[in-house]
Amino acid sequence: MKKKKKSKRRIEKRKRILKLLLFVLTLVLLYLFAFKTDFFNIRSIKVVGNKKLSYDQVIKASMCNMGENIFKINRKKGKESLERLPYIKDAKIKRNLPKEIIIEIDERKEIAIISYIGSFLYIDKEGNILNIDEKKDKVELPRIFGLELEELEVGDNIYSTLEQGIEELITYSEQLDLIKLMKYINFADNNNIMVELKDGIKVAFGPLNNVKYKLSFLNKILNDIEKKDIKVKQILLNKGDNPIVVTEDS
Repeated sequence: MKKKKKSKRRIEKRKRILKLLLFVLTLVLLYLFAFKTDFFNIRSIKVVGNKKLSYDQVIKASMCNMGENIFKINRKKGKESLERLPYIKDAKIKRNLPKEIIIEIDERKEIAIISYIGSFLYIDKEGNILNIDEKKDKVELPRIFGLELEELEVGDNIYSTLEQGIEELITYSEQLDLIKLMKYINFADNNNIMVELKDGIKVAFGPLNNVKYKLSFLNKILNDIEKKDIKVKQILLNKGDNPIVVTEDS
């Protein structure tokens, strides 16, 4: 009986060893197949969500290369590299086995141009500087004058150097979709901010108090003007609590 038990244990031990060897062999073969053949080499890189940035700019920043083994790409480092680009708010790098990489990006959007020492700052709604250029882009973004700005670089946030009322005027105008109607905003006179709309209407905004209230009121006035097809020259928000609308017939 003892011999039979010993023999049975040997057989079971051999089976376990054999299973372990088969497992290790399988892992080795899978490793060789995954990393030592070209089956998983990248043949396609797809970029989704880019409008401002070119395909090549995104690919270069992603650190993904055609022909590279798909398992060797470092998605975390690629994401961090992409998000260092001023125009990229969020990025994802996905593997689509066996041969494709998909890069999904969420771009920051330019909402205004700020005149700055002979150049132009392009900002998004959060106040991030996306670009500094000596030439104004053909895109008809509202232009902002009269701000006293410190030395700035791409990636800086202008709101950190400005009073809250300026930030409120820009961000709340964007929320109400008013910013796209504006041709310029002039902050040169703190007691009377001036705004000109693209249709020629001039808005005397007054000082930077009750900013959200004034913008909400302005939004209602513009909607009413559009519905009634009224020809307006000026909207005065600097004459007390009740705005004054000056028509072309006045």
